[in-house]
Amino acid sequence: MPFDWPKPRPDHSDHHAPRRHDADTRRATVRRRGIAAATLLALAGCAGCGTTLTPIHQGAIQTWLSGPPRFDHVLIVVLENESANEIPAHGYLDSLARRGAALRDFHGEAHPSYPNYLALVAGETFGVRGDRQSNIDAPTIADRLEAKGLTWKVYAEGYPGNCFLGSSSGKYARKHVPFLSFIPIQRDSARCANVVNSSQFDAANLPSYALYIPDLNHDGHNTTLAYATQWLRGFLEPLLANQAVMQRTLVIITFDESEGHEATNRIYTVMLGGTVRPGAVDSTPLNHYNLLRTIEANFGLEPLARERDVTPITTIWNDSLGVPGTSSAPR
Repeated sequence: MPFDWPKPRPDHSDHHAPRRHDADTRRATVRRRGIAAATLLALAGCAGCGTTLTPIHQGAIQTWLSGPPRFDHVLIVVLENESANEIPAHGYLDSLARRGAALRDFHGEAHPSYPNYLALVAGETFGVRGDRQSNIDAPTIADRLEAKGLTWKVYAEGYPGNCFLGSSSGKYARKHVPFLSFIPIQRDSARCANVVNSSQFDAANLPSYALYIPDLNHDGHNTTLAYATQWLRGFLEPLLANQAVMQRTLVIITFDESEGHEATNRIYTVMLGGTVRPGAVDSTPLNHYNLLRTIEANFGLEPLARERDVTPITTIWNDSLGVPGTSSAPR
């Protein structure tokens, strides 16, 4: 039987009317999804919510925050523009949810793509409402990683290299490589050199933080979910089969946003790796901010400003592995 992904919530919006989410409204919506779970999730369920909420207690969160790192490396792969309710039709994505941890009520922050990528690495959308590229003078998780002596890298398919800041090249699109939007990285050639062509990807030598960006065909943007799923299988299975790598690596498969301007913006997201409890399900309303906060918390990073009140994901870990003392990452 397919994994029990939630059914889409009724959408009563006028799809022909222009979207008018100003920055304050968008941030308020995101806060309701990502802010302290002790407030959001006081009930295990509620009539009309459309999902079963997973209660998280503040004490458990503090215990998780003060504990040892769950992983030494994180690899994030971002696919494009599909709603979570489409996933049961694609068996491979469904099977990944069983092999790892499924985040069943996960949402993008905005439409279209670009602001979601900014949220993933910087903890906010900076008021961006479209795909036109911005040059932003603000910190990202790269700053926090470097301050801790940790490493990061972006592997982008089709990327020309040499800190190329053009909007596109072949099937490569800059809007999907968010670190290139940040002036402190653009103006520092050594830091910009951490954005590389995907041909340099080496699963046996991952940095602490890795972001893998497929091209416009492989991520499904210019093709189909079936095409993207086929590509993902070929990319992911050799990595998942490498037990030495996966024991202390967290792999996150997510999407940027749902298809079109679907109002709930619910998307598929799973976590895989040796420190994740296979078959775990978290039904908490979550988003890219929660992923970012989880990574910050794992590596003991100073949270980015808007991340301070966001809850990390604490319910899906395999704490039976005896992780204390096994991580090389400072905390």
